[in-house]
Amino acid sequence: MLKFSTAHIAEKFAKMPMALITLAFIAGVVTAAYTPPGLVVWLIMLVIALALTLFWKRAIFVAVLALGGLVFNIHRTTLLPQGQRVRVVMKVADDGHNYGSYSTCAADVISCNATPCRARVRITADSLLIFESGDIICADVVVRPFKPADGSYARSMYRRGFSGRVSVGDGNIVQFIPSERSTFHHRAVERVKSLVPPGDGRDVALSVSLGARAIESRKVSDSYSDSGASHLLAVSGMHVGVVFLLLNLLLLPLSLFWRGNIVRAVVVVAMVWVYVALCGYPTSAIRAAIMFSVLQLSYISKSRHLPENSLFATAFLMLAVDPYMLFELSFDLSFVAVVAIIFVARPIIELIACRGFVLKGLVDGMVVSTACVVATAPLISNSFGVISVLSIVITPIALITAQLMIICNLAALVLPLSAAHIPAQAAEWCGTVQNSIVAWTTEWGVGYAHLQISVGTLIVTYLLMIVALVASFGFRIEDERTDIDTKK
Repeated sequence: MLKFSTAHIAEKFAKMPMALITLAFIAGVVTAAYTPPGLVVWLIMLVIALALTLFWKRAIFVAVLALGGLVFNIHRTTLLPQGQRVRVVMKVADDGHNYGSYSTCAADVISCNATPCRARVRITADSLLIFESGDIICADVVVRPFKPADGSYARSMYRRGFSGRVSVGDGNIVQFIPSERSTFHHRAVERVKSLVPPGDGRDVALSVSLGARAIESRKVSDSYSDSGASHLLAVSGMHVGVVFLLLNLLLLPLSLFWRGNIVRAVVVVAMVWVYVALCGYPTSAIRAAIMFSVLQLSYISKSRHLPENSLFATAFLMLAVDPYMLFELSFDLSFVAVVAIIFVARPIIELIACRGFVLKGLVDGMVVSTACVVATAPLISNSFGVISVLSIVITPIALITAQLMIICNLAALVLPLSAAHIPAQAAEWCGTVQNSIVAWTTEWGVGYAHLQISVGTLIVTYLLMIVALVASFGFRIEDERTDIDTKK
């Protein structure tokens, strides 16, 4: 019998204290983002709140809120002067995107007119100039605002601390210092590229397995965007989870030896972070690696693991390091998707009884993909103006091909060159199959609709989702016979 009680809600939150702490921290970050700079004010608020905790325990949440505002003000970027030529020194923050006629990337401004500063800009350059993360550029530029026609994209860039956009070319670059290319990520990508001829299948396989921005075909990238499957092209928690499970299976025999569980846990955690390094340390992979590391190490201490606490603790740590991450779409999408998996998909999967490993895998995949698609649909609609229904079907299929691409390309990295081309070609074939499935959905023009919701609608939608989720914590299935015996 299904029963509701507010005591169940209180009990649920008592088991995941990091949820309330993280939400209070996020509230502080958002409040500081939409209020004038005030480092001293937030510091005073934090001191007062900490003093109040001596008399009122719940004041700790006020203290965490003040901490969020304080951290944001510490990391707050400055706005560069617009419309006038300035000399800036910039460090490229991510690998550039080549859109055919031009390339673009994000950069952190180290100094402006020989004065140290903390600012962010979006670089636009000729397609022949493709910058990579870590490049240092000194150039004479004019900072221009984002175009009003960009709509939600422009608002998102300003919330993320960007001052505007700058154009960089051979005519205004004063000095260019390339980053060190001999990293794990670059060497891994180049090795796989040397094993397979160029093609869309290889490019997708590299993007899925190693986080390389190797897709050169605009048609392929547009087909993934229209079908709502763009998330499959970026290394995320799913990819790290595949490596995590694979390592645990391969090292399972270590459990038979004395202290074998400790050795296995340490090796798994270390190798997961090696994979993150191979992928170039993307934000979503770092977040997933932290969560899986907490999960693996909890096995050593034999403590009861709560995925909810790990998720919120990971979000808290990452936002404490860079509070502007809260306004990045990649962070929001992955965080919302994992929340949907833990709080929505997992309880539903536990209620569904399926016989057979294959059937259970298909049903579980459909439940997970449905929960993720529904949870992230408002964000995608607000950012891209597209709502995809068919991605519910595409995602479970793509999960299989993605897992195969990860396994095959990792095998190509560890095998000798004489045998490495076999798994590399298998990964390319999986990428071709995945491209064909995605292309079919877009060619037929079914499963997606063009709809862009406003920021206000976005906020109201997620508030309603949160209220429904919290209310669901109060429901539990109880046996009527147990209730009768209790009353007696």
